[in-house]
Amino acid sequence: MIDVKTAFLLWVVQTSTFAILLMAIWLHARDHKYFLWFGIGFLIHASGLGLVGLRGQIPDFISIQVANTISLLAFGFWAKGLSTLDQRRIPLLAWAPTLVWFLGNLVPFIRADFALRVSLYNVAATLGFAILAFIAARASFSSGRYRAFLTMNWVTQAVACGGFAVFVVFRRPTSFADNFVGVWMGTIALIGFITSVVILAKIMMDRSQEQLQALVRTDPLTGVLNRRGFSEAYQGLVESSPLDTLGVLVFDLDHFKQINDRHGHTTGDRVLQEFADVCLSLLPQRAVFARTGGEEFAAVLAISEPRDAALFAETVRLALADRSIPTGEEPISVTTSVGISISPLRTANLDHLLSEADLALYTAKAQGRNRTSVRAGNRIVTVPPSREERPLDDVDRQADRQVAILNRISAVAHKLDD
Repeated sequence: MIDVKTAFLLWVVQTSTFAILLMAIWLHARDHKYFLWFGIGFLIHASGLGLVGLRGQIPDFISIQVANTISLLAFGFWAKGLSTLDQRRIPLLAWAPTLVWFLGNLVPFIRADFALRVSLYNVAATLGFAILAFIAARASFSSGRYRAFLTMNWVTQAVACGGFAVFVVFRRPTSFADNFVGVWMGTIALIGFITSVVILAKIMMDRSQEQLQALVRTDPLTGVLNRRGFSEAYQGLVESSPLDTLGVLVFDLDHFKQINDRHGHTTGDRVLQEFADVCLSLLPQRAVFARTGGEEFAAVLAISEPRDAALFAETVRLALADRSIPTGEEPISVTTSVGISISPLRTANLDHLLSEADLALYTAKAQGRNRTSVRAGNRIVTVPPSREERPLDDVDRQADRQVAILNRISAVAHKLDD
C-alpha cells in the first residue's frame, strides 16, 4: 500500500493534468470561460494538496495553513465555473469555505491540534460542497438528469465531510499516519473527484455543443435566427401550433443600399439591429423571426385569420418608421416594405410560401414602398397606407394607431378572406 504523501502527490498529478486540459480547451474557445474557471479551480486545488503532501519538507505554516487556504479557494472558482455555465452571477458565499478555515486558524487551540484542524477543514469543505450543490440544483444548464446527478454527488460529499468532521474530533488522530484518516479522506476525495469530473465533462461538452449549434443557427449581427435556424424553427412551429393557418411575412428595408452608401456600413448594421429589435419586441408568442439575407427578414406566424398577419406587419412597419436611428451625424428614419402569404397549416410549404410572399413584396415596393401587400388566393391585396402616421407619443396615441390599422385592414379584409 502506498503511503499518504505519495497518494497526495499522485492526486496532484491527476488533478493538475485535468486542470491543464480544461485551460487548453479554453485557449481554443475563449468564449467558453467556464473551462477557464474550472481549470483554475482544479489547478489551485492541486497546488494546495501538493503543499500538504510536502509536509515535513517545507515549513508547517506553508504545508498546513497556506496549503489548505489555497485548496479551499478552489470551491470559489468551481462555483464561478458553474455560475458562468448557467449565465448567473457567482454568489458571495462561494468564498465562505476559505474564510471559515482562515478564521478557525486564528483560534490558538484549533491551530495547534491536528484533529481539530482536520475537523475544521472538513467543516469548510462541507460548506463548499453544499454551495456547489445549491448552485447546481437551481441551475438550468444541460439536462435535469445530469444536474441531479451532480447535485447528489456534492450533497453526498457534503454529508461525508460533515460526518467525518464530527467523527475525527472523537477519534483524535495525531497525523495522517493514522490509516483511518488517510483511507477515509482519500476515498471521499477519489469518489467525489471522479464522479464530478465525469459529470462536469459531459455537461461542459453538451453546453459547448449547444453554443456551437446556436452559432450555426443565428445571425451574428442581429442575434436573430439565420436562414438555417429559420427553417428548423418553422418545422417546430408547424408541429406544435394549435392554430390551423400560417402567415409568412417577408420584410425588405427600403433604400438600404443608399443608407450604406451615404452613412456607411456601421450605420447600416445599426439599422439592421434596430429593425430586428423592433420585430422581436412585437413578435407574437407563436411566431418565428429571422434574417434571411442582406436587408431581408422573414417571419412565420401561427394565426387564426389572415388579418392577424397584416396587423403584425403594419404594427412593425409603423413602429420602425417612428424610430429615430443615430448615424453620428443627423438621426435617420427607415421604412420597410412587407409581403405576406397565407396558407392552411396542413398544406403549408415554406419555400412556396416565401416565394408567394416575395411576389407580394414586389407589389408593395412597386406601389411606392413603405406598405404591406398580401398574397390572397390568385391576387395581391395592398393594405391602404394611413393618411397621417404620427409618432407614438403616449399610450392613447398608440391605441388610436392600433384602431387605425385595424380600420385600414378591415377595408380590404373581405379580399384577404377570399
